[in-house]
This record gives sequence, C-alpha cells and structure tokens, in this order.
Amino acid sequence: MHAVQPGQRVRILTLQIAVADDADPNSVADEISELLSENGICAEGSHILDWRYLTEYQPVVTAGDDPEEGEVFDLLDFNLTITLKE
Repeated sequence: MHAVQPGQRVRILTLQIAVADDADPNSVADEISELLSENGICAEGSHILDWRYLTEYQPVVTAGDDPEEGEVFDLLDFNLTITLKE
C-alpha cells in the first residue's frame, strides 16, 4: 500500500531503529510495517506516503554499561551515500 501520486515530488527520510542482536529481521520488518500501516499511511492526515525496510546494512554494536538514549547510534561511523538512478 502506498499513497504516492503520479509525478509527486517526495523526500526520502532515513530512520534507524535499534533491536536486539538476535531479533529476527523478518519479525522486525513485520512490526515496522504494522506500525506504519496503522499509525501512518492508513491514518487520515498522515505524511507517510510509502516505506521500505532496507536489509543491506545491519551493523551490530555493543552498548555501554549505562547507555543513554540514542547512544548506540553514535557507536557507528555512519556515512550514507545515496545517488539517484539515471
């Protein structure tokens, strides 16, 4: 399901989610789809038009002894390069 209109310009946002190292990627994808369907794309007035779950890059990091909110994301030297197809 998606709500992208023909010829519509859209912005692609990147979202990072931390899950347990042994979490099943398919279960996580199902959970994300359920959340986005119920509270996003299917909700009237939602700004979410479409989504996809990228499986190409799933690094594992180890949290510190007393991790603060967002800390695990800072453990990566994250450099995402995206180019448009010609």
